[in-house]
Amino acid sequence: MVQLGFRKPTNAWSQNCLLDVEYFKVGANATAAKMLPGTVVCKDTNDFSVKESDASANDYGVLGYDKTPAAYRPTNSTTAYAVGDIVAVSRGPGRKKCRLTTSQTIVNGQPLKVTTDGLLTAATVGTNDVFADADESVTTTSAEAFIWVITRK
Repeated sequence: MVQLGFRKPTNAWSQNCLLDVEYFKVGANATAAKMLPGTVVCKDTNDFSVKESDASANDYGVLGYDKTPAAYRPTNSTTAYAVGDIVAVSRGPGRKKCRLTTSQTIVNGQPLKVTTDGLLTAATVGTNDVFADADESVTTTSAEAFIWVITRK
C-alpha cells in the first residue's frame, strides 16, 4: 500500500529546500542549552553568528543536525550545541524538522509561529507572523516534541 502524505526522511533535517544550508557560529549571546537541532534562530550580535530566536520575527533559519560538520555535531539530536560551535542552518522555504513547544495540539496544515527560545506554537493568521505550516499532526503535553513543517520564509 502507498503511504499517504509526506514521508519523513530517516536521517535528514530538511528536505526540498530552495537554498542549501549555510554555516554559522553559535553566538556569544546564545543560551547553549537552548541551541538544539530544530530550534529557530536569529542573528546574534556579530555577523555569521546565531542565537535562539527571541520571537521578534527576525528569524533567520532552523538549526540542522545532519549537515553540521562532524567535529561540532553532538552525538544525538537531543544534545545542545555549545557557544562557538559551527552549525548548519537551513534557510528559506521548504520542509524542516523543528521543535514544538509544550501543551500543543497541532494538526497537519495548521499555521505556526515562533515563540520564545526558538520553539514553534500555534499561530493565528492575520494576527501573528506565520513562520511555517505543520506537515504532520503532533500533540505535546509537558515536554517539547519535534514536528515536520513547511516553512514560509
